[in-house]
Amino acid sequence: MTSKYFSAADTAKLVRQSLKEAFAGVSFSVTSKTYSGGASVRVVWTDGPNDDQVKALIGKFSGSYFDSSLDYQGSVFHMVDGQRATFAVDHLFTSRDFSDASVQRAIDRLARRFAGNLKQEGIEKPTVAQWRSGSLYSVQLQSRSVHSLIAGFLQKNTDRLRVGKSKTAGRVFVTHDDGYGRAMGTGGGSRELAHV
Repeated sequence: MTSKYFSAADTAKLVRQSLKEAFAGVSFSVTSKTYSGGASVRVVWTDGPNDDQVKALIGKFSGSYFDSSLDYQGSVFHMVDGQRATFAVDHLFTSRDFSDASVQRAIDRLARRFAGNLKQEGIEKPTVAQWRSGSLYSVQLQSRSVHSLIAGFLQKNTDRLRVGKSKTAGRVFVTHDDGYGRAMGTGGGSRELAHV
């Protein structure tokens, strides 16, 4: 049986279409890059769905996995429309930005949740400008920086409870990986996507 090949550019098109179908109304920037020894697709967006929701949708488009216990990159095998397929993309990177309005909502949530702690420590309610400048890294609350507490609220936040259906992503099926990570590593190949 012949295998259909999806280049990095082809994969970026599939990722872009899948995101459009599953997250209507959200603007995503999807770019591909080919380099010596591999290829990647980068997805960038502002607000909207959280990182986990996006990764759950697009993770199937990666042609490899990485087992850090072995420092090993293995192969992932696919079917597309019932035909064997090979994806050239080794890495899928995601990066979610936040509007000032989203940052403010996260700050408001922090102020409500930790009102007593903030008062006890004599910490004023943070501002969006302070968060963006990074000055809240040095302000500690319950052994964590205020910056990281706000970032935690932002990362979990989403504008939807469920990921919509994507006809395009539904055409792609991961059949298996090469098994080396399970046989020799920590018990399985990780197809985790990078967030930068």
